[in-house]
Amino acid sequence: MNLGIIGLPQVGKKTVFQLLTGLPADKAPTKDGIIHGVASVRDARVEVLSAMFKPKKTKFAEFELILPPDIQPDSARSAAWLEPIRRADALIHVVRAFEADSVFHILNSVDPARDIETVELEFLFADLAMTELRLERLQKELRVKPTPQKEKEKEVISRCKEQLEKELPLRNLEFNEEEMRLIRSLQFLTLKPMVTVINVGEDLAEGQTRNAALVETLQNRGDTVVFLSAAIEQELLALDEEERQAFMADLGLHEPAAHRLSRSAYNCLGLLSFFTCGPDEVRAWTIPAGFTAPEAAGRIHSDLQRGFIRAETIAYDDLIKAGSEKAAKEAKLYKLNGKDYLVKDGDIIEIRFNV
Repeated sequence: MNLGIIGLPQVGKKTVFQLLTGLPADKAPTKDGIIHGVASVRDARVEVLSAMFKPKKTKFAEFELILPPDIQPDSARSAAWLEPIRRADALIHVVRAFEADSVFHILNSVDPARDIETVELEFLFADLAMTELRLERLQKELRVKPTPQKEKEKEVISRCKEQLEKELPLRNLEFNEEEMRLIRSLQFLTLKPMVTVINVGEDLAEGQTRNAALVETLQNRGDTVVFLSAAIEQELLALDEEERQAFMADLGLHEPAAHRLSRSAYNCLGLLSFFTCGPDEVRAWTIPAGFTAPEAAGRIHSDLQRGFIRAETIAYDDLIKAGSEKAAKEAKLYKLNGKDYLVKDGDIIEIRFNV
């Protein structure tokens, strides 16, 4: 699964890409004009477990990022910039909320609410055109050979069209599994989970206060919102660890905003982490919500899934409360789970298997 970083020109997309991947956008691999990278999920639980188990190696969970071309307002709805965005599973929309005379704005002034509305309308109109095209084709198919599935698809897409005509995104509608299967191939833009990054100036508190009403609007429509100051984050990147901690303390920050953004983006994709811990490695593994223990085991190695017997698990909070692996086992906090067990975020797992 991948997450696309989108936005108008000159809003800070390449900076966000670098903050998440650790790689400047101009040095990242490119394919068909799209920049690709891998982001680590800066999960504090991994660091705590690493301190507890003292492994030779520590590895965070990861997800894929793409950086498509800039959004171009008022261009054709079939414009090339739309297609790579359609292929993303979720979106990070970077919005400019900082003043800088040296940085031009495509709409000539800084207005994050207007810019978000501009992009949202582009997506709404593109999705509306998609529904109209698909309904037209369905009408023809139903005249030739009507089927219950096509009738159901027509019903679902008609509901989508009604929502879009009200200028409301599709992610505010509820779809069951069957309905999602019918419309998934259309890759609706307004159906994708959205993280909105509000890129403010160096006064984070002032930026948050000034945009409080906008945040409420975005959250009410289902968006996740993260504030960051690209200027501050770039300064943090240039410092060593001791200087970075001192600088963040002066600013009243507990961690870089990029860390919060990585977790928000990860959650936006509907992903969760389970952990394996030992003297060789502490590692966070990525799975979609709803994975069973054997499916999770398969992410570690196919043999573990094929020969799965049991999963010995303990919740992260229970282990930390116990204070050590030994104390947790003495308190009998570890549990043996079978093939039907649904892995939870934060589970620490040891797989028992036989091949």
